[in-house]
Amino acid sequence: MKHQCPLCLSVSDTFFQDARHHFLLCPTCQGIFRDPHQFLSPTDEKKRYLTHRSDMEDTGYYNFVLPIIDQVKLHISKDGQGLDFGCGHVPVLSNYLEREGYQMSVFDPIFYKDDSVLNNQYDFIVCCEVMEHFFQPSQEFQALFKSLGPQGKLICKTHMFEKGMDFDTWYYKNDPSHVFIYQAETVHWIKNNYLLKDVKINDRVITFTK
Repeated sequence: MKHQCPLCLSVSDTFFQDARHHFLLCPTCQGIFRDPHQFLSPTDEKKRYLTHRSDMEDTGYYNFVLPIIDQVKLHISKDGQGLDFGCGHVPVLSNYLEREGYQMSVFDPIFYKDDSVLNNQYDFIVCCEVMEHFFQPSQEFQALFKSLGPQGKLICKTHMFEKGMDFDTWYYKNDPSHVFIYQAETVHWIKNNYLLKDVKINDRVITFTK
């Protein structure tokens, strides 16, 4: 069964299918995306996100988001204005960054849906384990880059699929809310398509520069 890639709109064929999952591979941007018929309902999606960790005192979670915090501190001065996009029901990452001295706004399409926040421009935007949940990544990336000021940074954390990995046994695909998986080629397609100045991949952290 063919579907249109939600990032670059190319017609795509099945990449992996079993009893629980159906993923397609885009021949243009190399994105791997879940069959839309398998998307969670809004109610089930919200229930799943409510199970995510959200405790400022959880050292394990702090270490999980630390690579993003380190990238912000490396690239952005303390007077920088930031946006935590996809912050979840408790915006822990933005709270950590505020503790570091940054001024933060938050947006989440389920828990903090204030579209006016996206009309502002920011020095940086952070997305921690968010981009794999994009139902319409072409629209979401367009909105994100529109909200970035000149030389702004979009700093994302996700687990990309790499050549040689066994998709069949890969844990990341098993989360039913993970609907779009990125490869290195996908990230560079985004950089080129949106006319960005640069992109850097550092383990699971991707930093786009406008």
